[in-house]
Amino acid sequence: MLGIDIVEVNQVKKIYDKHERLFLEKVLTLDEIDELLAKNKRLFFQHLSCFIAAKEAIFKALSDDNLFWRDITIVGLPANCTVRIKQKDYSQKIALTFSATRDIVIAQALVI
Repeated sequence: MLGIDIVEVNQVKKIYDKHERLFLEKVLTLDEIDELLAKNKRLFFQHLSCFIAAKEAIFKALSDDNLFWRDITIVGLPANCTVRIKQKDYSQKIALTFSATRDIVIAQALVI
C-alpha cells in the first residue's frame, strides 16, 4: 500500500504560531519533539512539515481508522527514517521518502 501527502510549510507555520508547544504535543511524540528541537532552527518548519506529511502518508497507506497522531513515532527524519507504531502489531516495514522545497513538503509512505 502507498500513501502520499503534500503539506504547505506556511500553513504549518501559521498553526504553530497560534498554538506553539500544544500543537507539537498533539501531533508528535516526545521523542519526535526532542529530535525536532535538536535540528537546525533555520529548517524548523520544513522538518515539522516533514513529520506531518509523513504521518498523513502513513495514515493513508495503512487505512487504519483507529490510528492516531501520537501512535506513530518517526525517528531519523528525513533521512534513514525508522517508523514505530504504538499499540499495533504491524509486521510490515514502512519506507518513507520526502521531497521538499521552501514552500511544500511531499511525503510518500510505502508499506512493504
